Amino acid sequence: MHHPPSGEMEEFFEDSEIFVTGGSGVVGKALVEKLLRSCNVRRIYVLLRPRKQLTAEQRLVRLRQATVFHVLAAQKPEELDKIVAVPGDVSLPGLGIDPSMIQRMKGVSLVYHCAATVRFDEPLREALRLNVGGTLEALKFAETLPQLRAFVHVSTFYSNPYLTRVEPKYYSSPMDWRLCLRLIDDVADDGMLNALTRKLIVGFPNTYTFTKNLAESLVNDYRHRLPVIVYRPSIVLFAVDDPSPGFSPSLMGAMGLFALVGAGILKTVYLGKDIRLDITPQDIGIKSMLCYTKMGYEIYRQGPPADLPVYLSSSCTHVPHTFTQIAEQMDTLDLWRDVAFEKNLMIPGCHYTDRRWAYQFLVFTKQILPALILDLLLRIFGRKPVLMSAVRKAYQTLEVMQPFMFNNWDSPGVTDMESLSKQSEGSAFNLDAFNHPDIHGLVIQSCRNMLYSIRTHLLREDPKTLGRSKRILRIKEFLYRLLRLFLLYKLILWLWRSYLAHLF
Repeated sequence: MHHPPSGEMEEFFEDSEIFVTGGSGVVGKALVEKLLRSCNVRRIYVLLRPRKQLTAEQRLVRLRQATVFHVLAAQKPEELDKIVAVPGDVSLPGLGIDPSMIQRMKGVSLVYHCAATVRFDEPLREALRLNVGGTLEALKFAETLPQLRAFVHVSTFYSNPYLTRVEPKYYSSPMDWRLCLRLIDDVADDGMLNALTRKLIVGFPNTYTFTKNLAESLVNDYRHRLPVIVYRPSIVLFAVDDPSPGFSPSLMGAMGLFALVGAGILKTVYLGKDIRLDITPQDIGIKSMLCYTKMGYEIYRQGPPADLPVYLSSSCTHVPHTFTQIAEQMDTLDLWRDVAFEKNLMIPGCHYTDRRWAYQFLVFTKQILPALILDLLLRIFGRKPVLMSAVRKAYQTLEVMQPFMFNNWDSPGVTDMESLSKQSEGSAFNLDAFNHPDIHGLVIQSCRNMLYSIRTHLLREDPKTLGRSKRILRIKEFLYRLLRLFLLYKLILWLWRSYLAHLF
């Protein structure tokens, strides 16, 4: 059942064999989904590390059940059979791939290296091993592929955080990646390595941005040997409309924080008033990365370029809002109540402040105290206490995200945005969101869709229960108001009695 390819992009990916590392992550999964749904590829090999008693094959079964495939599974379920699990691990020599598997993969012509540890506070040894060592192993593997057309390295918009303006070009790294990889072997003592870390990563807020920077310099060293390109997306969040409006990929990072606000657990966020949230919607990020793959391939057909092709994705040029503006707008429009979660504990909503003392006070009064009380109640009823750990996790996540909560980075936005929009118009790769007449309306609509998706896809709540959840939330709010009035009455009574006692 071969459909004739309809456009340039479809033609480029037609019948290709593709290898993806990090295929179980947010970007990897979305990439696999888009390739299967919109391009007629032959096969997608996904590197999967056997873990937690699960073999790579069992992990593939899980991967195929991921919510990102909900449209594909309904429309073209047979496409999912094109995914092949490759047992391996980016931190092993040769990616830990079996020789017989390497033979099977000789037809691979496109490699997407998405594997990385995205934990900001990962110890340097781990971050180097995965983000730099893993990239080196992926490049070495790509060198053995006779039909390679492009190697796409997924980096991050924040790989050069000491700059105030980031351009789509390669910046030389402050350290030599070879030296850093040698450190893993030479410095056996973790304490010593962590002490060194603080000296090495001056100018970098964390080991994540530091090792992603090193990985770029490593890719740059391979630009004469392989057709390599670097793609730097900003914070990858929900999709605008592809595979479905507002689709939310995972409870990791920023999406998890939105879910916690909706559940009434996260009540306060510490961030600068003028901070833009630089987002790359998942679908726009994937579509543009696929376009850049073809662009990079065209560049290398002329021979190795003088400079490494680097492509950026950032919303700073077309989404003018600050994060606080978007959040306050969501409160004003009562989005949290429109999309009330079944799993909400307290009243949803959040207070944003750039004063540290106010933040600490609110964390204590609005998060820690209620969590302690509710956990105590859960214990009394013989249930497992869960709230305090959720509050602690949210707090830690926000602490490590701090450099991004108080800094804006400037850039020319999405690389070649105009030509990308023109080329992909009317195709499965359209980037219509860029030309939306009412960007403010689109942002708010996307936020509403995102909350629906968090409810349906991440918390797995039936849309039919929405009416009931709204009613329960109204009752909770009513009881909460009563409680506040009662406490206020008690306080006034106590003050009045103290005053009278003082008089007589």
